[in-house]
Amino acid sequence: MKKQTTRRRAQLFGLLRAFRDAAGALPDALVAIGDEQRIRWFNTAAGSMLGLDYPRDLDARLDEAVSIPGLGAWMATGGIDTLTDVTAPGDPEQHLSLRLIPYADGHALLLVRDVSQILRLEKMRRDFVANVSHELRTPLTVVHGYLDLIEPEQIPEFESIIRELRSQSRRMTQIVEDLLTLSRLDAEDELPKSRVAIRPLVTTLHRDAEGLSRGRHTISSSIEGIHDLQGSSRDLYSAFSNLVSNAVRYTPVGGRIHIVWSSSELGARLSVTDTGHGISPQHLPRLTERFYRVSTSRSRETGGTGLGLSIVKHVLQLHDAHLEIKSEVGVGSTFSCVFGAEHLLSPEFPAEES
Repeated sequence: MKKQTTRRRAQLFGLLRAFRDAAGALPDALVAIGDEQRIRWFNTAAGSMLGLDYPRDLDARLDEAVSIPGLGAWMATGGIDTLTDVTAPGDPEQHLSLRLIPYADGHALLLVRDVSQILRLEKMRRDFVANVSHELRTPLTVVHGYLDLIEPEQIPEFESIIRELRSQSRRMTQIVEDLLTLSRLDAEDELPKSRVAIRPLVTTLHRDAEGLSRGRHTISSSIEGIHDLQGSSRDLYSAFSNLVSNAVRYTPVGGRIHIVWSSSELGARLSVTDTGHGISPQHLPRLTERFYRVSTSRSRETGGTGLGLSIVKHVLQLHDAHLEIKSEVGVGSTFSCVFGAEHLLSPEFPAEES
């Protein structure tokens, strides 16, 4: 029995050494954390990324050993959300992503990854899109201007060609404008905030929907709540109008579109409901991806750019809000912009009695 116990103990120690050697060879930093956020173990990468030193920092509190602003508060919340784009201690050029993985009562594993290269590539992509869009804007404006000077009726044999060229020119111009909008939103950490009066905004959205519909749909709107919003008026209008134009674009003639603002002390939402074709469940998670299309042929027929919902998503993220989508094939869809209570404002003037 004694020999068996000794042999098993040796096997256990061997496994522990193998585990530590494997963890130590990882390019990502690993820090084992015990009670009171104290460091129990860390690998070699953690020393270079976080500035930890062995044995000095063993049993030290993580937030005291690692100088990352807000680290202690993040740990206290349980690290539910991943910390992204954190500047590494002692190296402002290195950017880290931190993830906390609980594995036992009072114990957790901190996983730290160097995302500097990913962020550089992402910045290159944003800059490329912005620069190309700027360069395309001028020639497209010239082409569109010359096409507008040509009267199709004066050249009957080319009338259909000229009209198609005009249509495609306008579509390309809209794609470029949407790409420029997305590039601007990508570069923003926050948007200028002011009071956004909801009542006139909903009235404008209703009028826009009627103008786009041209009598082909039944348009209605309502306001349920007294609150206004705090945010960027221009960008919120852009997001809301994208939802309205999509509803008009993808709802068959004779369908209904309803715009509703509802608010309470807990939060608010602006919803656009239509009786369109509806969207299959497998498409819903990808709707806000750039250029993602449920139906390519239908989108091209209606003139969509495939960027509208991406703009909505970015605008809402900059307002700490999110987009909810509910849809049923053959019944219709509801797109809702959901805001927290911290973005609500009491009205400047009492609401008019209806």
